[in-house]
Amino acid sequence: MENETSFALELKGVSKQFGGIHALKDVSFGIKKGTVHALVGENGAGKSTLMKILSGIYSKDNGETFIDGESINISSFAHSKSLGIALVPQELSLVQEFTVAENIFLGNEPKWYGTSIVNEKELNKRASDLLERLDIKLGPKEKIMDLSVSDQQMVVIAKSLSQNAKILILDEPTARLGHHEIDHLLNYIIHLKSQGITIIYISHHFEELFKISDEITVLRDGQSIATKRTKDVTKDDLIKMMVNRDFNSFFSKSDRTIGDEILKVENLSRKGVVNNVSFSVKRGEILGISGLVGAGRTETVRTLLSIDKKDSGKVFLEGKEVNFKNLRDSIKAGLVLVPEERRKQGIVSDLSVQSNISLGSLEMLSSRGSIINKSKEKNVVKDLIEKLQVRTSGPDQLVGNLSGGNQQKVVLAKWISRPVKIFFLDEPTRGIDIGAKGEIYKLIEDLASNGTSVVMISSEIPELQAICDRIIVMKEGHNVAELKKNEFEADTILAHAMGEI
Repeated sequence: MENETSFALELKGVSKQFGGIHALKDVSFGIKKGTVHALVGENGAGKSTLMKILSGIYSKDNGETFIDGESINISSFAHSKSLGIALVPQELSLVQEFTVAENIFLGNEPKWYGTSIVNEKELNKRASDLLERLDIKLGPKEKIMDLSVSDQQMVVIAKSLSQNAKILILDEPTARLGHHEIDHLLNYIIHLKSQGITIIYISHHFEELFKISDEITVLRDGQSIATKRTKDVTKDDLIKMMVNRDFNSFFSKSDRTIGDEILKVENLSRKGVVNNVSFSVKRGEILGISGLVGAGRTETVRTLLSIDKKDSGKVFLEGKEVNFKNLRDSIKAGLVLVPEERRKQGIVSDLSVQSNISLGSLEMLSSRGSIINKSKEKNVVKDLIEKLQVRTSGPDQLVGNLSGGNQQKVVLAKWISRPVKIFFLDEPTRGIDIGAKGEIYKLIEDLASNGTSVVMISSEIPELQAICDRIIVMKEGHNVAELKKNEFEADTILAHAMGEI
């Protein structure tokens, strides 16, 4: 049996819940010292939650964490850093106007003796020595704003290693890099491994994992499925471990009549995020949009609805070209977005269920310009609560105190009383338990059965397989595949999303 002290980090039975929902459940695996350990799983599999626990941002509910064989309860971000754990996130946190040296030693600058004045000469010397030792080809006086994303990542790595990091967590580090920059970063990771640094590498790109990792752990639904030596697994093995689920056991799809085309998008573009995206939507159809983090799914919908300004492309609604000036225009036309961040963008937590539901239809509930007809409002809200089976103590309950599934029902209820032609649902079941998911699926199915079209962005492939009529797969701002029902194999969808086909 492997000696515990050969592990830089080991997890035993780590669990974490949010509002009764398991984000992690009994996660156990070990990471050997001086190795690159890949962590893979679908969006929502629990990778980010686990990394936040290791970084001290979240506390675990159960289980043990061992650092160099010693059981340690990581209590804070500062505690994690003192243990030698450093996270390099997708979104780099650097001061753009500062130099490389100033960013590396921010908060830990050398001062002139007896003063609070920064000793810039010593600051630059320390940075220069560190960069040379780490074999990073940057000058200490270069401004961050003048560096490429790849070089900025090197600065974050240098900052972490200047604080004696022993375990480096890289979260999707190549998401915004070009091919040459990716090769450079991967080669540098191999160099760090040769220096004895232990690296946790999170990525959806299999070619990167097979190039640099020693072992791979697969997470699925918040559980650790397997840890394998990289040389012992194939791409197909990983895909099967990542997506082996069946949603059909709690969702029954009805027979629906799909009508003619209601929406057509031609060559929609927004610089840097959406690239010549074209697709159509039919009446009563449920169209899925699949893709990995950074694929441009949400950005495409936001551009289509004129939340973000398009650079080029055309949008046709019921055969006529439309040019929405803003989100209000698209809502008036019958196109409604239910956003992913329901707590930030979908509901007002401090208002009641009734007030939240009413927000989508104030003009319909108002009389004499701006005065809400309270009797009408109460009856409409009561009917919607019953129709959508919102579990609440009453219309006056604060929506922030509802479960995630019931909050999502409130967001849908807000718009259902309007004449909506197309619902755009962005991750509509994220953070919702299995039973509530089934109820949301039934609501979506009912909408489609009544002739309303639904465009559904989801990171859960089995969810898309269960509910959608067609699936568009996106990668790097492009729609790279359009799949019919008989083409919904999970490995096919994931392979398209990863550019393996």
